[in-house]
Amino acid sequence: MDETRVGRGSTARLGRVEGRLVAEGPSVIQALGGSSVVVSGGVRFDGNVEVDCGLECESLESTEGVIRVNGDLLVHADVDIADALYTKGGMAARDVDVGGRLIVGASLKAGDVDVGGKLEVGENAEADVIDVGGSLGVSGEARLKDLDVGGRADLGGGELTGHVDVGGSLTASRALRFRRIDAGGVLELSGGEGDSIRVGGRVRTTGDLKCATIEVGGVFEADGSVSGKDVEVGGRLSVSGDLRLEGRVEVGGTAEVSGSLTGTDLEVGGRLRSAMAVLGGKAEVGGRVETSRGLKAASIELGRRASCVGVLVGGTVHIGRASEVQDVYCKTFVAEERAKMGTVYAERVELGDECVVGRLVYVSELSEGNGVRHRTPPEKAASLPSPPL
Repeated sequence: MDETRVGRGSTARLGRVEGRLVAEGPSVIQALGGSSVVVSGGVRFDGNVEVDCGLECESLESTEGVIRVNGDLLVHADVDIADALYTKGGMAARDVDVGGRLIVGASLKAGDVDVGGKLEVGENAEADVIDVGGSLGVSGEARLKDLDVGGRADLGGGELTGHVDVGGSLTASRALRFRRIDAGGVLELSGGEGDSIRVGGRVRTTGDLKCATIEVGGVFEADGSVSGKDVEVGGRLSVSGDLRLEGRVEVGGTAEVSGSLTGTDLEVGGRLRSAMAVLGGKAEVGGRVETSRGLKAASIELGRRASCVGVLVGGTVHIGRASEVQDVYCKTFVAEERAKMGTVYAERVELGDECVVGRLVYVSELSEGNGVRHRTPPEKAASLPSPPL
């Protein structure tokens, strides 16, 4: 195969090159006519080489140095760069392997992209797999299958159809469609839709988010509504809209939902605040419950010294020792010792020692411990009024 060589320290003006092109840096390659140099074979650069135009070739490799292409780069096969590659225009190749930095001024299209240090794309990125050891920045949309980033990833939105694994933080400035996201630190979204989110630190989304499973070790914040199946947050959950789930919500600390909260089961270690919460199964709250329209569940359990502002409606309502609630509507009501309550409507009632009751209406059974105080005498009724929720 024919070979064209560009010597160290020289400037070469080239048109179409038949065969291979080899250049030693520092050197400069310019187009003889048109906007690009076209090489029918492979290109090898040794050292710092500047291509002061576009470049099209079969393959591109560099053993050392910084390679700059001041135009579009089209490689029909693979790109293998030891140190760094910069293009002012777009870049297309089959597979790309860069040891240090890859900076693409416009769009990137490739199969597998492996960058040891930093990858920046000025417009859109389309690839099967992108693997970056350091940081990734895509100003436009990213349409990828799998993404693996050791540090920080910033995307302009797009669609990620496979597995996303980011060691540090992932940010999307526009809506993102995804299948599975794992991030060690922080996830920031501008709304979107996906199957699974697992983040060790903090998640923040601006805009509505639809995701089947959400697991967050620290804090989950949503400026909008959230829908899915299960949500598990180790620390604090905050949703400015509605939280609509088909399954379970579990929060280790506090949960605040400005709109309505719906699901099957609820477990909150600290405080629950919501306009309204309706659960098909069990609701357990360790601290304070605050609702404007009430909490309803098949079973409600409040911890010791818990308190509740707002009505409770359930099949079974159990309030812990020294807790305090307002109005309650249920079939079975159990209050441990020294609990205080407003008005209770229940079929069956069990009160522990030294409870204080504002008003009690029951249907079939009333069991009391010692020292129970009723502000009005208990009333036995044939039926109970309908709950407000």
